Amino acid sequence: MSHSEVPPPPEIWSVPASTSRNLAARDDLLAEIGAALARRGVAPLCGLGGTGKTKLAIEYAYRNAGAYDTVFLIDGQSQATMDASFVTLAAEMRLPEHEQLDPARAVGVVRSKLGRRGRWLLLFDGVRDPSEVEPYIPSVSHGGHILTTSQNPIWRGLTTVNVRGIERAESVRFLLQRTGETDAESADALAEELGDLPLALAQAGAYIEETGRPLAEYLALFRQRPAALLERPVSFPVTVATAWESSLAAVFSHQAAAELLSLCSFLPMDAIPRRSLGEYDPLALDDAIAMLRLHSLIEVRPHALSVHRLVKIVVRNQLRRDDRRRWMEAARRIVQASGRISPSTEEEREGRTEPESG
Repeated sequence: MSHSEVPPPPEIWSVPASTSRNLAARDDLLAEIGAALARRGVAPLCGLGGTGKTKLAIEYAYRNAGAYDTVFLIDGQSQATMDASFVTLAAEMRLPEHEQLDPARAVGVVRSKLGRRGRWLLLFDGVRDPSEVEPYIPSVSHGGHILTTSQNPIWRGLTTVNVRGIERAESVRFLLQRTGETDAESADALAEELGDLPLALAQAGAYIEETGRPLAEYLALFRQRPAALLERPVSFPVTVATAWESSLAAVFSHQAAAELLSLCSFLPMDAIPRRSLGEYDPLALDDAIAMLRLHSLIEVRPHALSVHRLVKIVVRNQLRRDDRRRWMEAARRIVQASGRISPSTEEEREGRTEPESG
């Protein structure tokens, strides 16, 4: 079935409308999700905010609706939101005395009922800590499926589906289709600036569509004022900057993590060698990395670390002027010691000036 077709709904269906307007097909990830569910019955989708995890989960539900009798999306951000979702699901399932069920009983009854049968799919969206969702997961031994989305990549005992930026050709195709332009060179350059992040691409496309500013002009404006554009809401309920607000707030309450992320935000290399951070105490460095990984704000590669280029822009813009200068100088020392090029002109400008404002 084509993802653009609306399938016959299962008996219980509570999933937002599917739209491909702001999402590439991502057939490879959809196949990976299907394989993970077939193996274990549970598939956590993990990655940085703005990579399209929720839309991907919804797309999977639409494409595979015919395989289920019950498909239900649950707000997984807290115990209160999950309790409320299970009370609603108990009513949808017409369980006995569902109107009198308190949240704890609703969770228990729904879990028991679903655990004894198959052909159901529960989508837990926005899970902060995998341990928080465990009390709500029914047994999948009879063929039920659990699909979760989370910025936290640590799901012990489970293979995660890592959701990153989309392929460059898909980014260019989306920008040209959304804006109605044919300037593939500017679209490619803008996709590079945006790190192929789906939310950033969609936000840029909406801005261009609403303002009528050509792709090439938007690209030039983004290079001049990236943080301001990342903060501008246009018609979007969530911007790139706001998508990371809670994660950055948590990180900046952790001194070691805040310092590491601030430093990385001024380092020009995509892959930051661990050996270049030799001034850090190894255990403090590991603590900082672990904290940043909880929110997918850093990616750990063999012998190197990586921070998304848009995260760097947002973080630099949030720092006070003195801190910006301090971390830019620290980054300069690391770059010079490693024999690499100096921080880019953009980083130098970010260090000299006040943060942008939208």
